[in-house]
Amino acid sequence: MDTPRLTFALIFALGGGVCAGACGTDQDTFVLGATTSTYDSGLLEHLIARFNEDQPGLRVRTVIAGSGEALELGRTGDVDLLLVHAPDAEARFVEAGHAPRRSPVLANGYVIAGPPSDPARIRGSASPSEAFATIARGEHGFVSRGDSSGTHAREILLWREAGAAAAGAWYVESGQGQATTLHVASERGAYVLTDDATFAMLSETLDLEALVEGHPSLRNVYSLLTPRAALQPERAAVFADWLRSANGRRAIGGFRVRDGPEALFAPWPRDDPAN
Repeated sequence: MDTPRLTFALIFALGGGVCAGACGTDQDTFVLGATTSTYDSGLLEHLIARFNEDQPGLRVRTVIAGSGEALELGRTGDVDLLLVHAPDAEARFVEAGHAPRRSPVLANGYVIAGPPSDPARIRGSASPSEAFATIARGEHGFVSRGDSSGTHAREILLWREAGAAAAGAWYVESGQGQATTLHVASERGAYVLTDDATFAMLSETLDLEALVEGHPSLRNVYSLLTPRAALQPERAAVFADWLRSANGRRAIGGFRVRDGPEALFAPWPRDDPAN
């Protein structure tokens, strides 16, 4: 059975991008391809604001897309730096020669969210794959991003680990970013996989609760890649180096959603080069 797919107007024009702060001139600007989750959570705006305090002469023009689309923009030379979270796709990007390496820079977590009534009774599941198997077995509503993003890739992996087929009228693909997908799931009373920061940012507007979280398979790693086709790699390197610096790490760890008590992103450990 074909998977239902919802169609919405695109929030971002990928060719035009979104400027953080003053866009600046061509002489002092580079293009960062970043994921919708970094934008929807507010992290990206926070990081660029802190960066501009340290580097007022260099402006970041951002293009927001799912990780799969962002990597394609890197391949074609439309962005100078990538901040993405699809480890397998990133590895293939490097193996194909499109970037010299991937460099983990920060991490947070995924959660499986759903209606407070939790009709599938997945709260307290031993693992995310167990929760997914339960959802599929009962054909409870699930909304997928379906957009080749890092979140979508992780979702596919969890279905595979669950040994479950994500297909049927109960399974809907939004084809959109994390914020839109969360709102669709809320409206439909369905389950959804999301990064915890975007969920925290939007939670007051959603009729959803985080039901499964904290499992090792829900770790969400964001990496930097500099495409070989980048037009401004030197400028991009300034931002990449800043993210790894003491000030950049402090900015990552200091980000709070609505001034909450908990940091939802952590800088990558300095002594851990692992992918």
